[in-house]
Amino acid sequence: MSTTKAHCNQCGGDRNHGVLHSEKNSWSDEEENVSGSDTYETLKCLGCENIRLRHTSSFSEDDEATINYFPPAIFRQQPAWFNELWRELSGEDDFVEKLLKEIYVALRNNLPSLAAMGVRSLIEKVMVSKTADKGTFAKNLDEFEQLGYVSRIQRERLEAILEAGHATIHRAFTPSNTRRDHARRSRRAHRRNGLPPRIENQGPQETGPTARVAMNAARSCGRIRMALTIRT
Repeated sequence: MSTTKAHCNQCGGDRNHGVLHSEKNSWSDEEENVSGSDTYETLKCLGCENIRLRHTSSFSEDDEATINYFPPAIFRQQPAWFNELWRELSGEDDFVEKLLKEIYVALRNNLPSLAAMGVRSLIEKVMVSKTADKGTFAKNLDEFEQLGYVSRIQRERLEAILEAGHATIHRAFTPSNTRRDHARRSRRAHRRNGLPPRIENQGPQETGPTARVAMNAARSCGRIRMALTIRT
């Protein structure tokens, strides 16, 4: 049995996996002068023995292959306090637990737009529940800060998260997990319009700003949790 490196949700991060089965399908389009392939692998973690499917899709117009896992790869685990959250919430605040669950389902299934919209909705609902509706996001956030629920620095972070949610809903913005995703979409757009490829930053492929919004949602929700359970 051959082995490969793959993400393991149980162990956390990349681990050695045995390849139980593999199938590869290739295709080409002579008119468009493009080609690609799809490889499906059944993998078994050599540590925890968890089994999952990996789909690797390559396209001649992309510099790197696209990899998806089933079940999806979890890049942000639920916080340790999540399962006990219901004990600390009043009946009128039970929307927090429900929305948080939906946000994490979206993240686990590679639905960043839904996650961004969910976080925006959650923050708005929490602010309104603590400040009463002041009519606008800016006024609600001002009151939220003045009442001491968040510091100035935390307020700036919430503003960035809210802006990502606004852009997703109103400006057809699509969050992506890494800067590489932004670069890939940019290269495709340039090729479709017959333009020369853009020169991209070849530095470390760190997590992009919109993914950081989603990944930091748990930390933001942790602050919201403090507002719900400590303040009255």
